Amino acid sequence: MFVTASDAAARICPLLPPVADKPAPCQGSACMMWRFRYPERRSVDDTGYCGLAGKPAGAM
Repeated sequence: MFVTASDAAARICPLLPPVADKPAPCQGSACMMWRFRYPERRSVDDTGYCGLAGKPAGAM
C-alpha cells in the first residue's frame, strides 16, 4: 500500500523498540527501508512504502 510519509507515522514499525511501553511509530522517509513510489521525485508529499516486505502487490 502506498502512503505519504506523514500518513506512515500513524502505523507501527516492527523493527524499532517500544517507546514507553507503546509500539514505535513508522519513521517514514527518515527510515532506510522507506522506498518512494517514484524515486526521481522524492518530495515530502510523494507516496511510498516500507521496503521491508518488498514491493506492494501490483505496484510497479
